[in-house]
Amino acid sequence: MAPHVKSRDPSSPEAASRYSIPRPWSEALRPETAAAKQSSSSTPKFYVPSVLLPPDAAKSPSVHKIHILGDDERSRFIAHALSGVYDSVEMLGWKRNSSSSSPSFSSKYRNIYKSRHGDQRKMKLEHVSVTPRAITREDNSHIDQLLVAGPGHGAVEALRAVKHRINKDTTVCLMTDGLGVLEEVRARIFQGTDESSKPSFLLGHMSHRLAFNRRHDSVKELRHGETQLTWMDSSRTTQEVEKTETRMNFVQALQAVEDLRSSLTPFDKWLHFKLPSVILDSVVEPVCVLLEIPYAGLLQNPAAQRMMHRLLTEIVSVVDNMPEVEGSAAIRDFIRGNRIRQHIYSRIMARRGASSSELARQIRNGLPTDIDYLNGFFIRRGHQLGLDMPTNILMRDMVKAKHSLAIEKLNSYIPVEETSIPNHLSMRYRTMPKSSNRKLV
Repeated sequence: MAPHVKSRDPSSPEAASRYSIPRPWSEALRPETAAAKQSSSSTPKFYVPSVLLPPDAAKSPSVHKIHILGDDERSRFIAHALSGVYDSVEMLGWKRNSSSSSPSFSSKYRNIYKSRHGDQRKMKLEHVSVTPRAITREDNSHIDQLLVAGPGHGAVEALRAVKHRINKDTTVCLMTDGLGVLEEVRARIFQGTDESSKPSFLLGHMSHRLAFNRRHDSVKELRHGETQLTWMDSSRTTQEVEKTETRMNFVQALQAVEDLRSSLTPFDKWLHFKLPSVILDSVVEPVCVLLEIPYAGLLQNPAAQRMMHRLLTEIVSVVDNMPEVEGSAAIRDFIRGNRIRQHIYSRIMARRGASSSELARQIRNGLPTDIDYLNGFFIRRGHQLGLDMPTNILMRDMVKAKHSLAIEKLNSYIPVEETSIPNHLSMRYRTMPKSSNRKLV
Protein backbone atom coordinates (compact mmCIF):
# COMPACT_ATOMS: atom_id res chain seq x y z
CA MET A 1 0.00 0.00 0.00
CA ALA A 2 1.42 3.36 -1.00
CA PRO A 3 1.60 6.42 1.23
CA HIS A 4 -1.31 8.78 1.02
CA VAL A 5 -0.93 11.30 -1.79
CA LYS A 6 -2.40 14.70 -1.00
CA SER A 7 -5.40 15.58 -3.12
CA ARG A 8 -4.76 17.99 -5.98
CA ASP A 9 -8.42 18.45 -6.93
CA PRO A 10 -9.19 22.14 -6.39
CA SER A 11 -12.92 21.44 -6.18
CA SER A 12 -12.68 19.16 -3.14
CA PRO A 13 -13.30 20.74 0.30
CA GLU A 14 -10.20 19.07 1.68
CA ALA A 15 -7.97 20.55 -0.99
CA ALA A 16 -9.54 23.98 -0.58
CA SER A 17 -8.84 24.09 3.14
CA ARG A 18 -5.40 22.61 2.83
CA TYR A 19 -4.16 24.84 0.07
CA SER A 20 -5.79 28.06 1.23
CA ILE A 21 -2.31 29.29 2.16
CA PRO A 22 0.04 28.92 -0.84
CA ARG A 23 3.20 26.91 -0.27
CA PRO A 24 6.47 28.24 -1.73
CA TRP A 25 6.87 25.07 -3.78
CA SER A 26 3.22 24.69 -4.79
CA GLU A 27 1.95 25.06 -8.33
CA ALA A 28 0.26 28.34 -7.38
CA LEU A 29 3.61 30.07 -7.17
CA ARG A 30 4.98 28.81 -10.47
CA PRO A 31 4.61 30.86 -13.70
CA GLU A 32 2.17 29.17 -16.02
CA THR A 33 -0.63 30.15 -18.34
CA ALA A 34 -4.31 29.63 -17.68
CA ALA A 35 -4.40 26.93 -20.33
CA ALA A 36 -1.57 25.12 -18.60
CA LYS A 37 -3.43 25.25 -15.30
CA GLN A 38 -6.53 23.85 -16.93
CA SER A 39 -4.63 21.00 -18.53
CA SER A 40 -2.77 20.20 -15.31
CA SER A 41 -6.04 19.64 -13.49
CA SER A 42 -7.15 17.05 -16.04
CA THR A 43 -3.73 15.43 -16.33
CA PRO A 44 -2.12 15.14 -12.88
CA LYS A 45 1.63 15.52 -12.73
CA PHE A 46 2.01 13.41 -9.61
CA TYR A 47 1.99 9.66 -9.18
CA VAL A 48 -1.45 8.66 -7.87
CA PRO A 49 -1.77 5.22 -6.24
CA SER A 50 -4.84 3.06 -6.62
CA VAL A 51 -5.92 3.66 -3.02
CA LEU A 52 -6.30 7.11 -1.48
CA LEU A 53 -6.50 7.46 2.30
CA PRO A 54 -7.37 10.42 4.51
CA PRO A 55 -4.64 11.91 6.73
CA ASP A 56 -5.97 10.15 9.85
CA ALA A 57 -5.80 6.79 8.17
CA ALA A 58 -2.35 7.54 6.79
CA LYS A 59 -1.04 7.83 10.33
CA SER A 60 -2.00 4.26 11.15
CA PRO A 61 0.79 1.64 11.35
CA SER A 62 -0.66 -0.33 8.42
CA VAL A 63 0.00 2.51 5.97
CA HIS A 64 3.39 2.73 4.31
CA LYS A 65 5.29 5.82 5.43
CA ILE A 66 8.36 7.41 3.94
CA HIS A 67 10.85 7.56 6.81
CA ILE A 68 13.84 9.90 6.64
CA LEU A 69 16.98 9.50 8.73
CA GLY A 70 19.14 12.60 8.89
CA ASP A 71 19.69 15.90 10.64
CA ASP A 72 21.28 18.06 7.96
CA GLU A 73 19.94 20.57 5.48
CA ARG A 74 19.51 17.91 2.79
CA SER A 75 17.25 15.66 4.87
CA ARG A 76 15.09 18.62 5.94
CA PHE A 77 14.79 19.80 2.35
CA ILE A 78 13.73 16.34 1.15
CA ALA A 79 11.27 15.86 4.02
CA HIS A 80 9.63 19.21 3.39
CA ALA A 81 9.42 18.56 -0.36
CA LEU A 82 7.89 15.10 0.17
CA SER A 83 5.34 16.47 2.63
CA GLY A 84 3.99 18.67 -0.15
CA VAL A 85 2.78 15.51 -1.92
CA TYR A 86 2.39 12.85 0.78
CA ASP A 87 0.77 13.00 4.21
CA SER A 88 2.72 10.05 5.62
CA VAL A 89 6.28 11.43 5.85
CA GLU A 90 8.21 10.99 9.08
CA MET A 91 11.67 12.13 10.18
CA LEU A 92 13.55 10.02 12.71
CA GLY A 93 16.22 11.20 15.15
CA TRP A 94 19.10 8.83 15.82
CA LYS A 95 21.95 10.97 17.19
CA ARG A 96 22.57 10.74 20.93
CA ASN A 97 23.61 13.57 23.19
CA SER A 98 26.51 13.05 25.59
CA SER A 99 24.26 13.90 28.53
CA SER A 100 21.34 11.73 27.44
CA SER A 101 20.90 8.24 26.07
CA SER A 102 17.82 9.15 24.06
CA PRO A 103 18.03 10.18 20.40
CA SER A 104 17.65 13.85 19.68
CA PHE A 105 17.42 16.33 16.82
CA SER A 106 19.31 19.53 16.28
CA SER A 107 17.40 22.75 16.71
CA LYS A 108 18.69 23.97 13.33
CA TYR A 109 16.93 23.78 9.98
CA ARG A 110 13.45 24.58 11.27
CA ASN A 111 12.54 26.57 8.16
CA ILE A 112 12.89 26.33 4.40
CA TYR A 113 14.08 29.44 2.56
CA LYS A 114 13.52 28.98 -1.16
CA SER A 115 13.47 31.18 -4.24
CA ARG A 116 10.21 31.93 -6.00
CA HIS A 117 10.04 31.43 -9.78
CA GLY A 118 13.77 30.66 -9.71
CA ASP A 119 14.59 34.26 -8.77
CA GLN A 120 17.10 34.32 -5.90
CA ARG A 121 16.06 37.88 -5.02
CA LYS A 122 12.47 36.82 -4.26
CA MET A 123 12.61 34.42 -1.34
CA LYS A 124 9.85 32.75 0.64
CA LEU A 125 10.32 31.54 4.23
CA GLU A 126 8.25 28.60 5.43
CA HIS A 127 8.40 26.49 8.58
CA VAL A 128 9.45 22.87 8.04
CA SER A 129 6.20 20.93 7.83
CA VAL A 130 7.60 17.60 9.10
CA THR A 131 8.17 17.45 12.85
CA PRO A 132 11.14 15.21 13.77
CA ARG A 133 10.37 12.29 16.08
CA ALA A 134 12.98 10.55 18.21
CA ILE A 135 13.48 6.80 17.83
CA THR A 136 12.28 4.76 20.81
CA ARG A 137 13.28 1.20 21.63
CA GLU A 138 9.63 0.27 22.12
CA ASP A 139 8.75 1.19 18.53
CA ASN A 140 8.89 -1.98 16.45
CA SER A 141 6.70 -0.81 13.58
CA HIS A 142 7.90 -1.88 10.16
CA ILE A 143 9.65 0.61 7.88
CA ASP A 144 8.74 0.18 4.23
CA GLN A 145 10.67 3.06 2.68
CA LEU A 146 13.70 4.64 4.31
CA LEU A 147 15.86 7.50 3.05
CA VAL A 148 19.21 8.07 4.78
CA ALA A 149 20.81 11.47 4.14
CA GLY A 150 23.81 13.28 5.53
CA PRO A 151 27.54 12.55 5.82
CA GLY A 152 28.78 9.08 4.96
CA HIS A 153 30.25 8.37 8.39
CA GLY A 154 26.81 8.57 10.03
CA ALA A 155 24.98 6.04 7.83
CA VAL A 156 26.02 2.94 9.79
CA GLU A 157 24.98 4.36 13.15
CA ALA A 158 21.71 5.63 11.70
CA LEU A 159 20.74 2.28 10.20
CA ARG A 160 21.79 0.38 13.31
CA ALA A 161 19.21 2.37 15.28
CA VAL A 162 16.37 1.07 13.08
CA LYS A 163 17.74 -2.32 12.00
CA HIS A 164 15.04 -4.18 13.95
CA ARG A 165 12.38 -2.42 11.84
CA ILE A 166 13.90 -3.36 8.46
CA ASN A 167 13.43 -6.59 6.47
CA LYS A 168 13.25 -7.87 2.90
CA ASP A 169 10.19 -5.72 2.18
CA THR A 170 12.09 -2.50 2.98
CA THR A 171 13.61 -0.22 0.37
CA VAL A 172 16.53 1.88 1.63
CA CYS A 173 17.81 4.89 -0.31
CA LEU A 174 21.31 6.00 0.69
CA MET A 175 21.64 9.66 -0.26
CA THR A 176 24.86 10.23 1.67
CA ASP A 177 28.16 11.93 0.91
CA GLY A 178 31.13 9.99 -0.41
CA LEU A 179 31.39 6.54 -1.99
CA GLY A 180 31.56 3.08 -0.48
CA VAL A 181 28.87 3.73 2.15
CA LEU A 182 26.72 0.83 0.94
CA GLU A 183 29.61 -1.63 1.24
CA GLU A 184 30.24 -0.43 4.80
CA VAL A 185 26.55 -0.78 5.70
CA ARG A 186 26.37 -4.31 4.33
CA ALA A 187 29.55 -5.34 6.13
CA ARG A 188 28.72 -3.85 9.55
CA ILE A 189 24.93 -4.01 9.69
CA PHE A 190 23.80 -6.90 7.51
CA GLN A 191 26.85 -9.18 7.72
CA GLY A 192 25.62 -12.74 8.26
CA THR A 193 22.02 -11.83 7.45
CA ASP A 194 20.26 -14.21 5.09
CA GLU A 195 20.23 -12.85 1.56
CA SER A 196 16.45 -13.23 1.33
CA SER A 197 15.99 -11.07 4.47
CA LYS A 198 18.09 -8.10 3.37
CA PRO A 199 16.41 -4.90 2.19
CA SER A 200 16.63 -3.50 -1.32
CA PHE A 201 19.05 -0.61 -1.74
CA LEU A 202 18.95 2.53 -3.83
CA LEU A 203 21.82 4.97 -4.22
CA GLY A 204 20.91 8.61 -4.65
CA HIS A 205 22.67 11.90 -5.21
CA MET A 206 21.40 15.49 -5.31
CA SER A 207 23.04 18.35 -7.17
CA HIS A 208 21.01 20.98 -5.27
CA ARG A 209 23.19 23.46 -3.43
CA LEU A 210 21.79 23.93 0.07
CA ALA A 211 23.08 25.98 2.99
CA PHE A 212 22.04 26.83 6.53
CA ASN A 213 20.86 30.43 6.82
CA ARG A 214 21.68 31.54 10.38
CA ARG A 215 19.69 34.74 10.03
CA HIS A 216 16.40 32.93 9.46
CA ASP A 217 17.32 29.59 11.12
CA SER A 218 16.48 27.91 7.86
CA VAL A 219 17.69 25.85 4.92
CA LYS A 220 18.34 28.01 1.87
CA GLU A 221 18.43 26.61 -1.64
CA LEU A 222 21.35 28.33 -3.32
CA ARG A 223 20.99 26.55 -6.65
CA HIS A 224 18.33 24.36 -8.22
CA GLY A 225 19.47 20.85 -9.03
CA GLU A 226 18.32 17.36 -9.84
CA THR A 227 18.34 13.96 -8.14
CA GLN A 228 19.53 10.73 -9.73
CA LEU A 229 18.84 7.26 -8.34
CA THR A 230 20.22 3.83 -9.20
CA TRP A 231 19.41 0.33 -7.98
CA MET A 232 22.12 -1.55 -6.08
CA ASP A 233 20.56 -4.98 -5.53
CA SER A 234 22.74 -8.03 -5.98
CA SER A 235 20.00 -10.63 -5.54
CA ARG A 236 17.04 -9.18 -7.46
CA THR A 237 16.66 -7.39 -10.75
CA THR A 238 14.93 -4.05 -11.07
CA GLN A 239 11.95 -5.67 -12.78
CA GLU A 240 11.47 -8.18 -9.94
CA VAL A 241 11.58 -5.43 -7.34
CA GLU A 242 8.96 -3.37 -9.16
CA LYS A 243 6.64 -6.41 -9.41
CA THR A 244 6.61 -6.93 -5.62
CA GLU A 245 3.11 -5.85 -4.63
CA THR A 246 3.97 -5.46 -0.94
CA ARG A 247 6.58 -2.81 -1.69
CA MET A 248 5.71 0.70 -2.87
CA ASN A 249 7.87 1.86 -5.73
CA PHE A 250 10.29 4.22 -4.00
CA VAL A 251 11.48 5.67 -7.26
CA GLN A 252 7.98 6.78 -8.23
CA ALA A 253 7.46 8.24 -4.77
CA LEU A 254 10.50 10.47 -5.22
CA GLN A 255 9.70 11.25 -8.83
CA ALA A 256 6.31 12.60 -7.74
CA VAL A 257 8.08 15.50 -5.98
CA GLU A 258 8.75 18.13 -8.61
CA ASP A 259 11.44 20.03 -6.69
CA LEU A 260 13.63 16.95 -6.34
CA ARG A 261 13.60 16.31 -10.12
CA SER A 262 14.34 12.63 -9.57
CA SER A 263 15.18 10.08 -12.26
CA LEU A 264 16.27 6.44 -12.28
CA THR A 265 19.51 5.86 -14.18
CA PRO A 266 22.04 3.04 -14.70
CA PHE A 267 24.94 2.87 -12.28
CA ASP A 268 27.51 4.31 -14.67
CA LYS A 269 25.31 7.34 -15.38
CA TRP A 270 24.72 7.81 -11.64
CA LEU A 271 28.46 7.55 -10.90
CA HIS A 272 29.19 10.08 -13.63
CA PHE A 273 26.66 12.38 -11.94
CA LYS A 274 28.24 12.04 -8.48
CA LEU A 275 31.94 11.80 -9.35
CA PRO A 276 32.59 15.56 -9.73
CA SER A 277 31.69 16.36 -6.11
CA VAL A 278 33.51 13.29 -4.75
CA ILE A 279 36.69 13.99 -6.72
CA LEU A 280 36.60 17.64 -5.70
CA ASP A 281 36.44 16.73 -2.01
CA SER A 282 39.17 14.10 -2.46
CA VAL A 283 41.60 16.33 -4.35
CA VAL A 284 41.11 19.90 -3.13
CA GLU A 285 40.09 19.57 0.51
CA PRO A 286 43.02 17.40 1.76
CA VAL A 287 45.61 19.69 0.14
CA CYS A 288 44.06 22.74 1.82
CA VAL A 289 44.21 20.95 5.17
CA LEU A 290 47.78 19.72 4.73
CA LEU A 291 49.17 23.11 3.65
CA GLU A 292 46.79 25.10 5.90
CA ILE A 293 45.76 27.41 3.08
CA PRO A 294 42.30 28.53 1.83
CA TYR A 295 40.95 27.68 -1.60
CA ALA A 296 42.39 30.85 -3.12
CA GLY A 297 45.89 29.82 -2.00
CA LEU A 298 45.80 26.85 -4.36
CA LEU A 299 45.74 29.12 -7.40
CA GLN A 300 49.17 30.67 -6.66
CA ASN A 301 50.92 27.60 -5.22
CA PRO A 302 52.64 25.38 -7.85
CA ALA A 303 53.55 22.73 -5.25
CA ALA A 304 49.91 22.44 -4.17
CA GLN A 305 48.84 22.11 -7.80
CA ARG A 306 51.35 19.30 -8.39
CA MET A 307 50.02 17.53 -5.30
CA MET A 308 46.44 17.82 -6.58
CA HIS A 309 47.57 16.51 -9.98
CA ARG A 310 49.08 13.38 -8.38
CA LEU A 311 45.93 12.77 -6.34
CA LEU A 312 43.74 13.17 -9.40
CA THR A 313 45.92 10.88 -11.53
CA GLU A 314 45.64 8.04 -8.99
CA ILE A 315 41.87 8.49 -8.62
CA VAL A 316 41.32 8.52 -12.39
CA SER A 317 43.30 5.29 -12.75
CA VAL A 318 41.02 3.60 -10.19
CA VAL A 319 37.81 4.76 -11.86
CA ASP A 320 39.12 3.79 -15.29
CA ASN A 321 39.72 0.20 -14.10
CA MET A 322 36.51 -0.33 -12.12
CA PRO A 323 34.63 -3.30 -13.64
CA GLU A 324 31.24 -1.70 -12.84
CA VAL A 325 31.82 1.05 -15.40
CA GLU A 326 33.77 -0.92 -17.99
CA GLY A 327 32.76 0.22 -21.45
CA SER A 328 30.87 3.28 -20.20
CA ALA A 329 31.28 6.12 -22.67
CA ALA A 330 30.09 8.71 -20.14
CA ILE A 331 32.75 7.76 -17.58
CA ARG A 332 35.47 7.42 -20.20
CA ASP A 333 34.84 10.84 -21.70
CA PHE A 334 34.70 12.46 -18.28
CA ILE A 335 37.91 11.08 -16.77
CA ARG A 336 40.06 11.02 -19.91
CA GLY A 337 39.23 14.48 -21.16
CA ASN A 338 39.90 17.88 -19.71
CA ARG A 339 36.41 18.34 -18.23
CA ILE A 340 37.31 17.07 -14.80
CA ARG A 341 40.19 19.54 -14.41
CA GLN A 342 38.00 22.36 -15.65
CA HIS A 343 35.38 21.42 -13.06
CA ILE A 344 37.95 21.46 -10.24
CA TYR A 345 39.26 24.85 -11.33
CA SER A 346 35.77 26.35 -11.59
CA ARG A 347 34.83 25.11 -8.11
CA ILE A 348 38.04 26.53 -6.63
CA MET A 349 37.25 29.88 -8.23
CA ALA A 350 33.72 29.76 -6.83
CA ARG A 351 35.04 29.12 -3.31
CA ARG A 352 38.05 31.42 -3.39
CA GLY A 353 36.35 33.91 -1.09
CA ALA A 354 36.11 31.42 1.79
CA SER A 355 38.57 31.92 4.63
CA SER A 356 39.13 28.17 5.12
CA SER A 357 38.10 24.90 3.54
CA GLU A 358 35.16 22.83 4.77
CA LEU A 359 37.38 19.91 5.79
CA ALA A 360 39.66 22.27 7.72
CA ARG A 361 36.65 23.61 9.62
CA GLN A 362 35.55 20.10 10.54
CA ILE A 363 39.01 19.17 11.79
CA ARG A 364 39.41 22.42 13.72
CA ASN A 365 36.15 21.74 15.58
CA GLY A 366 36.93 18.07 16.17
CA LEU A 367 34.01 16.90 14.00
CA PRO A 368 34.01 13.52 12.21
CA THR A 369 35.14 13.57 8.59
CA ASP A 370 34.28 11.51 5.51
CA ILE A 371 37.90 10.90 4.53
CA ASP A 372 37.30 7.11 4.60
CA TYR A 373 34.54 7.52 2.00
CA LEU A 374 36.54 9.89 -0.20
CA ASN A 375 40.25 9.11 -0.52
CA GLY A 376 39.71 5.98 1.57
CA PHE A 377 37.27 4.57 -0.97
CA PHE A 378 39.69 5.02 -3.87
CA ILE A 379 42.49 3.49 -1.77
CA ARG A 380 40.41 0.37 -1.05
CA ARG A 381 39.33 -0.03 -4.66
CA GLY A 382 42.88 0.61 -5.84
CA HIS A 383 44.21 -2.21 -3.67
CA GLN A 384 41.50 -4.55 -5.00
CA LEU A 385 42.53 -3.66 -8.55
CA GLY A 386 46.26 -3.98 -7.81
CA LEU A 387 47.00 -0.25 -8.16
CA ASP A 388 49.39 1.78 -6.04
CA MET A 389 47.91 4.83 -4.30
CA PRO A 390 50.84 6.44 -2.42
CA THR A 391 49.65 10.06 -2.60
CA ASN A 392 46.10 9.25 -1.51
CA ILE A 393 47.39 7.11 1.36
CA LEU A 394 49.62 9.98 2.48
CA MET A 395 46.72 12.44 2.37
CA ARG A 396 44.37 10.14 4.25
CA ASP A 397 46.92 9.54 7.01
CA MET A 398 47.78 13.23 7.29
CA VAL A 399 44.12 14.22 7.59
CA LYS A 400 43.54 11.61 10.29
CA ALA A 401 46.67 12.74 12.15
CA LYS A 402 45.56 16.37 12.10
CA HIS A 403 42.10 15.31 13.24
CA SER A 404 43.55 13.42 16.22
CA LEU A 405 45.70 16.40 17.20
CA ALA A 406 42.71 18.73 17.00
CA ILE A 407 40.67 16.47 19.28
CA GLU A 408 43.52 16.28 21.81
CA LYS A 409 43.80 20.06 21.79
CA LEU A 410 40.07 20.49 22.32
CA ASN A 411 40.08 17.97 25.16
CA SER A 412 42.93 19.82 26.88
CA TYR A 413 40.80 22.93 27.39
CA ILE A 414 39.47 23.44 30.92
CA PRO A 415 35.70 23.89 30.77
CA VAL A 416 34.41 27.01 32.52
CA GLU A 417 30.76 27.22 33.47
CA GLU A 418 29.04 30.45 34.45
CA THR A 419 26.52 30.04 37.23
CA SER A 420 24.56 32.10 39.72
CA ILE A 421 25.59 32.32 43.38
CA PRO A 422 23.22 30.44 45.72
CA ASN A 423 21.19 32.60 48.09
CA HIS A 424 22.85 31.26 51.26
CA LEU A 425 26.30 32.23 49.89
CA SER A 426 25.37 35.65 48.51
CA MET A 427 26.71 37.55 51.56
CA ARG A 428 30.08 35.77 51.38
CA TYR A 429 30.72 36.63 47.72
CA ARG A 430 28.97 40.01 47.64
CA THR A 431 31.16 42.81 46.27
CA MET A 432 31.46 45.77 48.59
CA PRO A 433 30.54 49.11 46.97
CA LYS A 434 33.38 51.58 46.48
CA SER A 435 31.76 54.15 48.78
CA SER A 436 32.04 51.77 51.72
CA ASN A 437 35.81 51.48 51.30
CA ARG A 438 36.34 55.11 52.31
CA LYS A 439 37.83 55.75 55.73
CA LEU A 440 35.52 57.06 58.37
CA VAL A 441 36.64 60.36 59.87
